[in-house]
Amino acid sequence: MAFPILGLSVYLWIALISLVFLMVLVAFGGYFDVGGDADVDLDYGEFGGLGVSPLSPPLVAAFGTSFGSIGALLEAQGIHPLLVASIAAISAIVIALGLFVFVQRFLVRAQTSSDVRPAELVGRDAQVLIPIRPGTQGQILVITEERGRTLFPAVAGEDIPREAIVEILGFSGGVANVRKKS
Repeated sequence: MAFPILGLSVYLWIALISLVFLMVLVAFGGYFDVGGDADVDLDYGEFGGLGVSPLSPPLVAAFGTSFGSIGALLEAQGIHPLLVASIAAISAIVIALGLFVFVQRFLVRAQTSSDVRPAELVGRDAQVLIPIRPGTQGQILVITEERGRTLFPAVAGEDIPREAIVEILGFSGGVANVRKKS
């Protein structure tokens, strides 16, 4: 055993400190923002740079907890100190990387977006809420999967009364161009 501090191995101290930090993050994560500011340009490849950073405090704490735990277990088995450090580091990297991939793929990507993309509404039907007259804007209601009821200003080349069903032809500056459905 190399350099015990207060009767515990260095690896066990790393594991305990990281575990306490991880528990503090879990307990108070919603109440305050833990983190620092670093100007590091990372390209997450297939992850698109969105979601969780591989250097986020929870992942760093998970790495420390894994590294310390695995190192303490290997050290207790009497394995050579250099081999203990190497195996513990590689194992902790694999665990932290696995957590990162899990969070990115299954948790962050599973969150739905409430953004409505007007270009995807072209060709869909809508209901007129405020009558549309040539030269003036009215308003249409579109039911979308992302947001439910979504309102858009609309223009048309003809008079379209309230409650009429229209087809969305396109958008210009956030305003829908519509025509009355026959």
